[in-house]
Amino acid sequence: MIKSIIFFFIKLLPPELSHLIVIYLMKFYPFRKKKIDIGNSLRINLLGYELSHPLGLAAGFDKNAEALKGLMKLNFSFIEVGTVTPLAQKGNRKPRVHRINSEKAIINSLGFPNKGINSLVEKLSKIRKNHPRKTEPLIGVNIGCNKKSKNKINDYILCLKKVYSLADYVAINISSPNTPGLRSLQKKQKLEALLKEISSERTVLEKKFKVFLPMVIKISPDMDLLLLKSIVELCIKYKLNGIIATNTTTNKKVLLKKSENVPDGGISGKPLFNNSKEILKKINNLNKNSLQIIGLGGIDSGKTAYEKLILGATAVQIYSGLIFKGPEIIEEILSDLFKINKVNNTNYES
Repeated sequence: MIKSIIFFFIKLLPPELSHLIVIYLMKFYPFRKKKIDIGNSLRINLLGYELSHPLGLAAGFDKNAEALKGLMKLNFSFIEVGTVTPLAQKGNRKPRVHRINSEKAIINSLGFPNKGINSLVEKLSKIRKNHPRKTEPLIGVNIGCNKKSKNKINDYILCLKKVYSLADYVAINISSPNTPGLRSLQKKQKLEALLKEISSERTVLEKKFKVFLPMVIKISPDMDLLLLKSIVELCIKYKLNGIIATNTTTNKKVLLKKSENVPDGGISGKPLFNNSKEILKKINNLNKNSLQIIGLGGIDSGKTAYEKLILGATAVQIYSGLIFKGPEIIEEILSDLFKINKVNNTNYES
């Protein structure tokens, strides 16, 4: 209750300022973990890890792994930090985060602002002293490339090397619309070049650390079936373990608000739900059970989480729903999933 009241007042502030305050609170004043009685009915196997339920936190909320101490007490089964790049960068010009409260939507043009991979590694190393790998909540690291990078593939390889022994999984972000040229990495030729190098490097790192690190790719909802098919095929070819579907959309038609009044950027939240759901369905049809799918985009209730799970997602992530509803959304989603599961006798194990 106290958490929700705090979040309510913080939401009255400008979006990016309110986010910084939340990160500060999570960092220095972590809340007490609340026990949620869901039994074993929501258990899943995600990327080879046994988890108590399928709800995780998406990347973007804690870009620098600064708030993990608090976030780990919010009952997520996995938390994804980042997107992190090799070098620290400020991101795009402010204002770059906008809320459309009437549509439960967020538009961001952040451009990967973060303190760089070395800073994240330092913070994650400290967390690992008391929270070893393979312990719930899992900690995934979302990696990207610097805006001014002359060799994007090298950026991903560098980040992978740095976090290999610390992360429970790595997410390769090639779908943010706010870094020039990034989404072009989804095209077949460029994606094959990237995944070939990453796959080769993972083999080297696996031998070095004697640890297998699962890898997933985060994709855009703004693509046709032909492009999506090539992405799925390449992920299978280079032995990735899953796909996060999806990142934000640049399609302003998902909003009720007139497009000329809408700033440019990636749209997340409720208006993204149907587009991301359609991509998830298509991946599931193309997949042949080779890849696990993490559903993301517009999830704000147990019902919307269930829709993605029943369509083939092994797990789901939230972000905008947490911004609009506060941390109580976690209990709400898990309790609702527990009730829906009881009625439908659904098995989420994958």
